[in-house]
Amino acid sequence: MDVLPTVLGATDATELFGALLFANAFARRRGDVEYGLAALLCVAAAAHTTAAFVGVSALGPHDARGLVASRLGVVGLLGALPILLHFAVLFTRAGRPGWRSLLPAYAIVTALTAFEVLYRPASAAGSAAGDRYASWLTPNGIGTYVAVFVAATAALGLVARAYLGGQRGTLPVVLGATILLAAVINDVGVAVGAFSTAYLIDLGLAAFIVGIATTPGANYAIVAHELERRTDELRTRTRELRRSYEELRAAQEELVKKEQLAVVGELAAVIAHEVRNPLAIIANAGAGLRKQAISREDHDTLLAILDEETTRLNRLVTDLLRYARPVNVQRSHLPLPDLLERALSLANDKNKIQYELRVEAREGRIWGDANLLRQVFDNLIDNAVQAMGTEGALTVRVRSLSEGGVDGLAVDIIDTGEGMDTQVRSRALDPFFTTRPSGTGLGLAIVDRIVDAHGGRLGIESRAGEGTTVTVFLPHGVQTEPAPARSRGSRPASDPARAG
Repeated sequence: MDVLPTVLGATDATELFGALLFANAFARRRGDVEYGLAALLCVAAAAHTTAAFVGVSALGPHDARGLVASRLGVVGLLGALPILLHFAVLFTRAGRPGWRSLLPAYAIVTALTAFEVLYRPASAAGSAAGDRYASWLTPNGIGTYVAVFVAATAALGLVARAYLGGQRGTLPVVLGATILLAAVINDVGVAVGAFSTAYLIDLGLAAFIVGIATTPGANYAIVAHELERRTDELRTRTRELRRSYEELRAAQEELVKKEQLAVVGELAAVIAHEVRNPLAIIANAGAGLRKQAISREDHDTLLAILDEETTRLNRLVTDLLRYARPVNVQRSHLPLPDLLERALSLANDKNKIQYELRVEAREGRIWGDANLLRQVFDNLIDNAVQAMGTEGALTVRVRSLSEGGVDGLAVDIIDTGEGMDTQVRSRALDPFFTTRPSGTGLGLAIVDRIVDAHGGRLGIESRAGEGTTVTVFLPHGVQTEPAPARSRGSRPASDPARAG
């Protein structure tokens, strides 16, 4: 039994089955042109294998089937060459060639195919496979073998270069291209009489096609291995990050403790300084009162000093407790202009100062704590009055304002007093900082905390000798959801409120 027809039949079936698989893949993913080219390559290879199968069973040198098979074999083999190159270029990501760059290859193959089919002598179509292939020793046949060799070599070079460049998934195609080139070399040797083996070009094409078909499996194995490696690396990194996180948290806790101790130490130093002065004055007054020879007038003066310094200490302690106590906002729907009018009425007996309240907002109500906001505006208006001295003009303006997408009211307290320089403005909100001899330096710090608890903002515009404008922005708020408090670190350094 002759095994050649059996081998060719099995090869033909393999190539046709590959054509169906690649065509189905291309139909599902039109963007992968490689699948479409692989399907066309399978069809061309199957055409050549079919021709070889028919050729070996031809009855004579002029058998019509042998002649048709010969033409079909030439068309299939030559047609596979540009498709092979086109596939190799796309598969190895060497570029996305356009039809213009591939046109010469397709044109040369088309010319060879036309010459072979149209001008090849009919007698050249032998009945046996040996005679059929030996007839390719004509000039046109030599050209065909040269084209097949060049195409196979170029394809192997491209896929081998991709494999050496790191594309490990191309190994099956490299092996297939190597077998194809070896088959081409064998067939050239058989055609010129150097080898006595059989023609293997069909097996070479089938090996190349099988290499293409096994590439997804090879890629899957490579990806699975890489995924496992990355997973192990990720576990290691996760353990390192967890350990670093624990170390960072421990360091952060230690830093917070140190910062708390530093704040407590600084506050203790400030309080000690603020308390020591009144205590020293009280001690001196007490020593003066213990003197036997003291006039009634000096006695009354010393008692007045004791009362004043005691009151100062009491006010300091009260402000300190108020500053340290959390701000609990009890909201109600209150008219803001009424609070301002009350605050102005309390300050209306201050010398020759002119007072004016301007309400430019249509809706003057907000959800806020009346008692806390009363402290805010009493303090700010009192600061403005003291900055002007015996005469001046104080204007309080209420206007609508939106900040950060939040609607609310802005209260501008404008005085014509002495103003503030840059240094005073930069320290205005520091606890215990004050420009007044009788002040505790906690008034504006408390005001800022209250405004912050309402979700508002305290700002200032001032220059020395040009007066001051303090702006309090308060969102309208809601009854059930208090406006979020602003972070202490979010205040611009150039926009503090005035010291009290």
